[in-house]
Amino acid sequence: MTRLEELDVAVCERLLRRGVFGRIVLVANGRPEIIPVNYTTHDDAAWIRTSPGSLLDRYADGKPLLLEVDHVDHERSHGWSVIARGRGERVPELERTDAERRIPGPPRWVRREDELWIQLRWEELTGRRTGPGWDLTAGLPVDRIGR
Repeated sequence: MTRLEELDVAVCERLLRRGVFGRIVLVANGRPEIIPVNYTTHDDAAWIRTSPGSLLDRYADGKPLLLEVDHVDHERSHGWSVIARGRGERVPELERTDAERRIPGPPRWVRREDELWIQLRWEELTGRRTGPGWDLTAGLPVDRIGR
């Protein structure tokens, strides 16, 4: 029987930096909402591109957020999940630093002319895995070097 194992913070950070897709959890009008997002990372933050007026725009700025990223291989019965907790911050394009503008943005599913960014600077990273003896990063799409 496979058991769950806690991941240390360094492994959680490495896995988070290797992903591009996850789910943001926020509270809107007193109700929890889960929003699938593409993301990128820079420094100790996840960056999500969104449009003005979206749920993220209206309810993420200054509020607690959670980003959940995972990878599952059902055939081999193994997988992992990482959760980044922190506060959201709306960052208009004109307020992004040169370094923040140089980071590769997350893949776009919808092309829009108007966009803004939500930054989730993580305050806590937790994670767990199941299934021993496999490379947790195998099959992940990104290899971001540095911070």
